[in-house]
Amino acid sequence: MADQLTVVALKGFDNGGTYVKRGTEITVSELRARELERNGLISRDAKRAQVTQNKMAPKAANKGKRHDHDA
Repeated sequence: MADQLTVVALKGFDNGGTYVKRGTEITVSELRARELERNGLISRDAKRAQVTQNKMAPKAANKGKRHDHDA
């Protein structure tokens, strides 16, 4: 029987019919862990697997402000 590893998902993915959300710890075989690691989906090191926050840019400071100018 293959060794089982506990890994942390870096990105969400389908794991045999079950969706794994980022930041979730799952247990997989050594072979499956290598496959997921090659695809950048998991990390074996929980400390290194800090889940990144949403990369959306902050809202612009001048967005939505209305200036009444004399025309």
